[in-house]
Amino acid sequence: MATLLHRLLKDSSIGPAFLGCETTAFRPVRQGDGTGVDAVCTYAKEPSAPPLDRVGLYHEVSNRTRGITQLGPYRLDRDSLYVNAYNEQPVLPAPTHPPTTAAAPERFTINFTITNLPYSSDLATPDSAKFNTTRRVMATLLHRLLKDSSIGPAFLGCETTAFRPVRQGDGTGVDAVCTYAKEPSAPPLDRVGLYHEVSNRTRGITQLGPYRLDRDSLYVNAYNEQPVLPAPTHPPTTAAAPERFTINFTITNLPTVPTWRLPTRPSSTRREESWPPWPVRQGDGTGVDAVCTYAKEPSAPPLDRVGLYHEVSNRTRGITQLGPYRLDRDSLYVNGDLCSSLCLLCYPAPASPTPCRPRSRS
Repeated sequence: MATLLHRLLKDSSIGPAFLGCETTAFRPVRQGDGTGVDAVCTYAKEPSAPPLDRVGLYHEVSNRTRGITQLGPYRLDRDSLYVNAYNEQPVLPAPTHPPTTAAAPERFTINFTITNLPYSSDLATPDSAKFNTTRRVMATLLHRLLKDSSIGPAFLGCETTAFRPVRQGDGTGVDAVCTYAKEPSAPPLDRVGLYHEVSNRTRGITQLGPYRLDRDSLYVNAYNEQPVLPAPTHPPTTAAAPERFTINFTITNLPTVPTWRLPTRPSSTRREESWPPWPVRQGDGTGVDAVCTYAKEPSAPPLDRVGLYHEVSNRTRGITQLGPYRLDRDSLYVNGDLCSSLCLLCYPAPASPTPCRPRSRS
């Protein structure tokens, strides 16, 4: 069947974009004397292309099947063709004295997915016990659903045409064809309005009798509405704030000059603030205190002073050399609190930690 449909459609108006067809179900018709065929066909649609012209495609299929009478070795019922739920009943010649025209049966499709009915092979076998039982239950539920709808007075009934596996078989898709009596003067079926009625009567497409439904799965005569998702809210971006930390170490080959004097408090706008050098080892060396600043994002963790200590140690050859200066390997402090035990005089700054002038580290 897929091969015959491929040959039929590949030279049609959608031929260049046609991808293929897949038969979804075979149905008994005319008390089993014939077989109904349901197929889903796929084509590549450009974003700027118009919607599928199902009326034009219907006529093309009709012409290529000799007026809907023959497809390969198979004879067709000329009244049975539907293209995306579109069908044309044959126009009969008007009699000389036309009688009163009665309502004619009109059909439409309903498709949905049941999430709490696992699919089994029995549902793919017409006339199996499970197929027949589930089919009767569906007909009853759809009758109750539609008899009080806007088409209720004209509603005739629904027939399930196929059950499909969805979600790797955890759920079951249902395809049904429903019929109502349409007066000649009545407008076409309002499928959008009927979609909303079915939605309201199934609690927002969530429940049909004992069955739970996939709220995105409802189609009424090929019409479907996807839910509108709320636009995500993005919290305002918080700028990084300056954060400070201290570094202290001792230079062993820079003797202290007695004439160094205490400066005024350093400006907080500088990236690094150096406080007065102080003598160590009876003036043979010089201690250095510095305040360093970095931009800290609000969501960033606190400064990893242990990791930074090891990095500084590695980059100074094990705390032994910084440029031309030799260092005391035991003198390095990264964000350490020296004022409580080593300082003679501390100078408060606008932000912690407090830089200080230690008495001695020798």
